[in-house]
Amino acid sequence: GSTGCTSLVFPHVAVHNIHSLFGNQNAIASGLKRTLASRFPDVEKDVVVLAGDGATVDIGLDMTMQSWFRLEKFTTICFDNELYANTGGQESGLMQKGFVAKMAPKGKNFEKVRLAEIAREAGCAYVAVLTVSKPNRVEQVIKNAIYVAREIGPTFVQLYTPCILEIGKQSMEGLDEMKDSETIGGRFVQKEYITEEAQKLLDSIKEETKARKKAAKEAKKSVNA
Repeated sequence: GSTGCTSLVFPHVAVHNIHSLFGNQNAIASGLKRTLASRFPDVEKDVVVLAGDGATVDIGLDMTMQSWFRLEKFTTICFDNELYANTGGQESGLMQKGFVAKMAPKGKNFEKVRLAEIAREAGCAYVAVLTVSKPNRVEQVIKNAIYVAREIGPTFVQLYTPCILEIGKQSMEGLDEMKDSETIGGRFVQKEYITEEAQKLLDSIKEETKARKKAAKEAKKSVNA
């Protein structure tokens, strides 16, 4: 993961992590994925990048896109709060046009960068855009992204995570902000881009999961009979 607000996640999760320099997280992930594949050829080791919009689309866009061009098999998750939250509220490429922030008092002059479309065109086999208002939905999307990255190639997930301190809202108002942005016509209506190969993989995983659950249920019945 990159320097930024997302780095605060790492002390709270029980996973190995690398705190990279700002913007070079996908370059680090590329080397890590290849090293793990060489060191543990018989064990699947998933690599997931966590970074904010500044590290992903602004300062780190080159290294982000180059990893997609190379079809590196890992997932990139962008926590999009639409500004640089921990350095005073400067505008980022993912800020919406016209938005006024503490360090962008005149409002942003250009449109929000369409990063999901860039990811799709750059080679990502699975791309998803959504808010974090519904954790179960986020969990499934991230699972899909990791499954596809494991077998096929790069995947990208863009999560809207508004910084309530910078946009002047309370906690529950932040939740309302996410829900408003995901309504029809909003900028974060959930959408997915899935290649045909990735869709076949996800369908097969779904069927296998269903079969395992059915077998477990039948086994439980036989034990209780």
